[in-house]
Amino acid sequence: MNARGLAAALVVGCGSSAGPPPTAAGDAAACAPSDALWVASDYSSSGVGSLSLDGSVRSTVGRVDLGADPALAVSRGRAFYVARDEDIVFEIDPACGTPKSRLDVHVATHTGSSDPYDVGVAQDGSLWVPLFDVPAILVLAPDGAVTQTIDLSAYDSDGNPDAMGIAIVDTPAGEKAFVPLDRLTGPDLTSEQPSWMLRVDVATRTVETHVALGGRNPFGMVVDGAVLWLAEPGNFDDATEPLAGVERFDTSTSTTALVARETDLGGSVSEVGVSGGCGVAIVADATTANATSLVTFDSQSGAPILPASQSPLATAGFALEGLDWIAGALVVGDRRRAPAGYPVHVFEASPACALTERTDDVFLPLPPVSVRVVR
Repeated sequence: MNARGLAAALVVGCGSSAGPPPTAAGDAAACAPSDALWVASDYSSSGVGSLSLDGSVRSTVGRVDLGADPALAVSRGRAFYVARDEDIVFEIDPACGTPKSRLDVHVATHTGSSDPYDVGVAQDGSLWVPLFDVPAILVLAPDGAVTQTIDLSAYDSDGNPDAMGIAIVDTPAGEKAFVPLDRLTGPDLTSEQPSWMLRVDVATRTVETHVALGGRNPFGMVVDGAVLWLAEPGNFDDATEPLAGVERFDTSTSTTALVARETDLGGSVSEVGVSGGCGVAIVADATTANATSLVTFDSQSGAPILPASQSPLATAGFALEGLDWIAGALVVGDRRRAPAGYPVHVFEASPACALTERTDDVFLPLPPVSVRVVR
């Protein structure tokens, strides 16, 4: 089947519709302002909610079936809970995390989960959903109907370039969607070839070009104005790869640079966040446990400030997940259970990027996966 035929088959086979909000009566009235949203999961059951730095937490745990493999997406002031294993996207209240509507993004022609990875919101209200296990980006109308499928099969020799995220940004040349392509190899999904950043024109919904990235295997991405920060671990069983670390992609020029390298930070980077000149990342070592550490670096030069060997927060396994900045404070999720629940550590940062942990953490009912501020 040629590329045009594949795109047509995907459009016909993928049903997407808005459903009623899966919430209890009175949730909207009870919604209160918060500092950030969170999703958490023990990879059997999952939850979503909001948190405030004063320690208050709102949770949906036990009230809505949210699958076992969640992600949290934010774009243009809107927020989405992505149930990757269920091929369902819930739009959630950006203040308290309460699910408001349900979208089905399953591709009927694909066996198993299509693995939606992220959601981007365009100026016209359309929703763009990149799929990891199907070589496509679904474009949904504001009412949830699939209006177009952008075929990505030509961007890797195995037919699927493994799209892991999306950022829709206003650039000098118009509104563009930027989609990192992992381009992994084989059943073990190893990183053996260059990863790419795809640029798609939103108005015409056509791919304009791809840009070779300086690092490999984009694993996490955050939007900082016109800049995209990419966490690129390469392969997690090797923390000495020269083409891995933290990358800074300029959407206004479509130019990019590997800023901080994993060899300097002391591990494979799984998440990154930047506030001014202070860069923070979660890195994992190359042992079977993939022990995680919180590290800091200069966001301009990439020079390490506190590498893994000097980390203010380190774990024996892959336990640190969920990282973001809230009004100058850094929050970091921790999947190790404490008596009060699963902690989200809160750090104050000095102008020199020195981190000091507050004495009181925030606690979630399930192990954290993502913590995001809706900007």
